[in-house]
Amino acid sequence: MDVKLYGIMPAITSPCDENDRFLEDTFTSLANYLCEQGVHGLYVCGATGDSYRLRTEERKRILKIAMEVCGPFGAKVITHVGATSTREAVELAEHASSVGAAAVSSMPPANRSNRELVDYYRDVAKAAQLPVLIYHIPQLTNHNLPFSVFQELLDIPGVAGVKFSGSNVFLMRRLLLARSGVSIFNGDDELLVPALLYGACGGIGMTYNLFPKLFVAMYEAVLAGDIARAMHMQDCHVIFLHRAIEYGLCPVFDLLMRERGFGPFSYRKPRTVLDEACAKKFHQEVDPLIAAIDRAANDLRKIPEKKITSQPILVPHDPATLLLRGKGLTHANQ
Repeated sequence: MDVKLYGIMPAITSPCDENDRFLEDTFTSLANYLCEQGVHGLYVCGATGDSYRLRTEERKRILKIAMEVCGPFGAKVITHVGATSTREAVELAEHASSVGAAAVSSMPPANRSNRELVDYYRDVAKAAQLPVLIYHIPQLTNHNLPFSVFQELLDIPGVAGVKFSGSNVFLMRRLLLARSGVSIFNGDDELLVPALLYGACGGIGMTYNLFPKLFVAMYEAVLAGDIARAMHMQDCHVIFLHRAIEYGLCPVFDLLMRERGFGPFSYRKPRTVLDEACAKKFHQEVDPLIAAIDRAANDLRKIPEKKITSQPILVPHDPATLLLRGKGLTHANQ
């Protein structure tokens, strides 16, 4: 299982028509577009990919298409195999292994005991025979696990890390300091730069579909030690995201993906769609913010440094093993 997992991985959507039928050609076009923008891989059939409203055979087909598209780009594919039953999750994990996915991830079943979660991930890892990412997303699963339970989950053979969709970067950093070689992907788009500075190996996110070039540029700026530029780009995204949430993040995302030709819908029914008047008002307010994002992603000039009292924590090295500045320590010998 010596697979290096790192970089920017859009949580790609699974577009559908008005009757909720998966649109294979649209998905293929989106996957190609994202790879052409320089992303390091794709994360398929996650929450953004509407996984729990997809049929099992659709999820398998989506993974195979993603593998076919990513291959020529040298991009990796991580597939989410979470399901309402262990049986289905195991079936999807075995399929992922059979088609050569780089790794699997799984949101845990909601409202289960800690012992049940450990047993669940043990079954998934055994079936996958691939690196497994625990999916930490307490706002959806009602599992806000303590540090000790994370330690137990990371002890499971095959578990390689965490998709960390939560704002507790203190917990993230504790895990990174306690576990050599663990791969933690940031899952909150608005926290990518802080998470990278805390040692995350990359990011998996929803709005990467909209702004892949921005997130690749953020990642590369952190690797290059240009933290001022990275934070400038992060701030542009945060300002956009703040306004998008005011209108409803999912309907806004659906609207923008449709307007980019990757629709007509990202989510199956029941869904909320912005009406024409609301969409017009949204564009009047937010289009300048989107333009600012595009400018920030394309502007390679270094942003003037703000006054800081210490050096950035991380400096460029191998993308899979960021080095701690000054101490010369990798995660492998902390």
